[in-house]
Amino acid sequence: MSEIEPSVLIALTMAAKDAVSNAATALTLATTDVGGSSTATAHRDALVDALRRRLLAVTKVQKKEQAKPLAPPAPGQVEIWSLYADHVEDPLLRGHLHHLLLDSGHGRRQDHARGAACAYLDAAQLLAARDGHGLGRAARCLKRAGELSLRFKQHDLRERVTKDALALAERLLAAAHAEDEGRALLVVLETLQPLGCNVADLAERACSLFTNDMDVRIGLLGALRKAAHPSRHAEIDADVVRTFLDAADAADAGHRRLYFLTEAATEANKRGLPDLRARAEMALQQTRPEWTSIRPEGTIPPALIAGQQGLIDAAPDLRTALWRTVRDIHPAMHAQAKLEAEGALEGLLRIPRSRINSAGPVFVRPPADADDDLAVEMQVRGLRLFGVLTAVQLDRIHERFQPDEVEMTVALTHKTVLPEPRARTLAQAFCYYWLREFDAAACVALPQVEQILRQLLRSQVPVVSVARKQSPGGVDLLGGLLQSMPKAGYPADWSKALELLLVDSDRGMNLRNDILHGLAGTPPRHHVALILQAALYLLSHAHGQRTPPGTTA
Repeated sequence: MSEIEPSVLIALTMAAKDAVSNAATALTLATTDVGGSSTATAHRDALVDALRRRLLAVTKVQKKEQAKPLAPPAPGQVEIWSLYADHVEDPLLRGHLHHLLLDSGHGRRQDHARGAACAYLDAAQLLAARDGHGLGRAARCLKRAGELSLRFKQHDLRERVTKDALALAERLLAAAHAEDEGRALLVVLETLQPLGCNVADLAERACSLFTNDMDVRIGLLGALRKAAHPSRHAEIDADVVRTFLDAADAADAGHRRLYFLTEAATEANKRGLPDLRARAEMALQQTRPEWTSIRPEGTIPPALIAGQQGLIDAAPDLRTALWRTVRDIHPAMHAQAKLEAEGALEGLLRIPRSRINSAGPVFVRPPADADDDLAVEMQVRGLRLFGVLTAVQLDRIHERFQPDEVEMTVALTHKTVLPEPRARTLAQAFCYYWLREFDAAACVALPQVEQILRQLLRSQVPVVSVARKQSPGGVDLLGGLLQSMPKAGYPADWSKALELLLVDSDRGMNLRNDILHGLAGTPPRHHVALILQAALYLLSHAHGQRTPPGTTA
């Protein structure tokens, strides 16, 4: 086994000093000169990879919600992590390395679990001493330490977590003047409850102090309900609904008010509070949502942007990174799929109701076979938001790989669906996008989307009609091809998403027709990102990155 490289350890220590995250440490370490030795370079690169890796969830509930794990590291990398795990000075980094070794199945699991938990506890003490954002990071460290102590039955560590978490909770309550502290306190309560602590008093005090941030207050009320006697549940449930109603009254936009009122009505319905549900629904009938604008990218929660970027950072190569922009169906389509499967919609559409007349409290029954206008509006809005997140990922791909036309052509080429000449054309569309030539990118990419889909469907459904009597025959155009996708075994939710995106001129975005027919100006960046993502989604099927039609996942 190789030995620790002193230059690498020094570089790692300096990179971790005052770093706000492992990603920031990785960025600094990756550009640090550790000498000309190939061994030192290999150690540095292995540690950079470790810093960029996400940890697996500890609890079973989290595991169900967690995305597909990353590809396992190479054995040589794991051995390098093991060399440095006990020698780095920064406790947060030490905990991260031990946690990665635990996830990788290296050595004795109990030892790595203990090493990670102890390091997280040490990191929590250091972070708590910094105040400000350090309190939130300290709370998250305590939560990880608590989960590890429970899972691996390390009772002495469990007692230490409990003691430190209670001390941090009291400190946060004593100095409650910022909502950031409320979020940190919520994490502390979530740490203490699985440890068997009665947090009713802490949660009660927190609910009275942190009233401005709706999400924090809802979380604190949830923690209080878990700890409170069942006789208080109805009172707490009513407070939850009133919190949503108060947020709706303070909302500065129609769509935000609609969201809060719908959440209020949903919670009231679920918790058996008919009076509050009626109040929420009467307010809903007088609310007119305006879906004409997309929130600026800067207002998307940083954690969501970081998550999208993290998927790209963890990709081993350019092609995998491209596929990761389409890891799942459009979230906006989940609601429609659930409606068809379960008879109920998620989010804004979970409450069974007739269409609301915006002119007043009069219900209007839509035709039985008509799509719900609100459902479609929400799906289109969801597509636009999804486009913003896709643009974040495409920017990250460009930042990380700096691909040129040749590299993109190699990544996109498929022998039958997208041969090299057409792959080069699509590669040019991506290059135009990264040059911010959005008109050119869209006009070049859109015909390729239609061509890729036609080639994909050719072996599954007819894409050419023969001449009959007065009909000359011809090839199916994009609208017909999209409607044929479910018959060929492709997900109906993606078919619906692509229809709304490309060809639906009634209530959809209709990008193909508007752009190629000259009916719109330069398309926004996130619209072009969706067009490129449509091409990647179809190509990912051809390259076997998704479950092939006719099989089960």
